[in-house]
Amino acid sequence: MMMNRLFTVVTLCLLGGIVVLGAQGQGQPPAAGRGAQPPAAPKNLQVLPANLTTPQVVQVMQTFTAALGVNCAYCHVFLGNGNPMNDMASDMKPQKNVARAMLRMAADVNARLATVIQKPADDRTKVECMTCHRGAAIPTNVGPPAAGRGRQAGPA
Repeated sequence: MMMNRLFTVVTLCLLGGIVVLGAQGQGQPPAAGRGAQPPAAPKNLQVLPANLTTPQVVQVMQTFTAALGVNCAYCHVFLGNGNPMNDMASDMKPQKNVARAMLRMAADVNARLATVIQKPADDRTKVECMTCHRGAAIPTNVGPPAAGRGRQAGPA
């Protein structure tokens, strides 16, 4: 039950940011022409829902690319588009397991906040990769805003 909820939360968070790179086509497999085999089903999905199609997974990965400023090779054994030696399912690179842990963390934070913040889901700000990474593979601490900026009215 908890894992289903986690998958649902992660999927909603990730799919919410997919539009960012949807039209760029970076890292997408070539479109299947007549007589071409459909792309193989994704393998080794441990955090993303196992029923996602390859195009859906590619869109999610493009969101990660934008949020972290990296390409496929950062987390995957990826030698180039269409290279038969690519192994997206491999867990060889530690960055892939870090990404999985971060996805679980974001899903947990969002689930906990949902129980506290009494707003409809569409009105809540969700923690996503971009929240911290902002285009950098390793997020940096930016510190507090300059004096007089970023403060909201209300009690001290």
